Amino acid sequence: MTRTPNAVRSRRLVAAACLTLTTTLGLAACGSDAGSGPAADAGSGTAAAEDLGVNKAGQVSVGFMNGLMPYVGLEKGALTGVEGELFTLAAKDLGLEVQAQGMEFSAMIAGVQAGRYDIGIGGISWTKDRSQVGVMSDPIYYSPALMLTRPGVKATSVTELKGLNVGAVTGSINDEAVRATPGVKARTYPAWAQAISDLAAGRLDAINIDPLTAVYLRDTRPDLKNLEVQTMTPPTDEEVAANPGLQGFRPYQVVWYCSKKAEKLCAKLDGVTNGWFTSKASGEVLTKWGVNATDFLTATPEMTTVRKGVDRPDTWTAPTAGEGQ
Repeated sequence: MTRTPNAVRSRRLVAAACLTLTTTLGLAACGSDAGSGPAADAGSGTAAAEDLGVNKAGQVSVGFMNGLMPYVGLEKGALTGVEGELFTLAAKDLGLEVQAQGMEFSAMIAGVQAGRYDIGIGGISWTKDRSQVGVMSDPIYYSPALMLTRPGVKATSVTELKGLNVGAVTGSINDEAVRATPGVKARTYPAWAQAISDLAAGRLDAINIDPLTAVYLRDTRPDLKNLEVQTMTPPTDEEVAANPGLQGFRPYQVVWYCSKKAEKLCAKLDGVTNGWFTSKASGEVLTKWGVNATDFLTATPEMTTVRKGVDRPDTWTAPTAGEGQ
């Protein structure tokens, strides 16, 4: 099997971490490389889980944002939703038992950064700042920027937002983009539920919201059926260069967010999830939840360039559907 950049990076991270543990803590060596790629990683099972940097061997503690269906939720103690199902598949591949807890978005991010949770999942976008205080996985899929609006409100570009009351969740890339937009009356909320209530009551004109959440809420809540879902026109390179916060209105990489000490967990997960872009495993899950899988699994050149030299080497390429990695 040809070795891929992501698989090589995974093994290098594991080897480096093992060397550090051996020399500084006097621990036994981690063993030889028994193979390459996702298949080898999956076959290692629970034995490998013991040195992934997780808080408890054989188990992965997961934080996720409450009210974020259909991305992620809990049903009878098990993860559900698009990312809930995908993460469950990946954890099973690595022989890990999942322990999940819902919370506000900002609490999840802080909990991962502090190491209280091994990983955070659920519509998390890659940002340079977050990559410096935690470990961000390779993209699981890619997501466009959407606005959920009151009837008759037009909100498809940065200029159209001027003068509008626009909400977003605290600490999200959506929040950063809204607050960076000139002339916007920005309001932030700890969770989507409060923002949705204000939008339905007319106290907001629009919400910069994750796409699956917007469609799911409108289609499952009778009181929201008249709200409109609008796709934002991505700001130009010139607009982003002049106002970097507007980057949040561009399609973004949805990733999983590991604590610093669980860096090897993220590396192992990359080995699994990168294979999904060609095996169609993730596409089947995305389609099940009402998504055009091709749109969500196709990378743009920017997806690669923004991470090179930041948290990925110059040889890295963002995974994309239909192409080898």
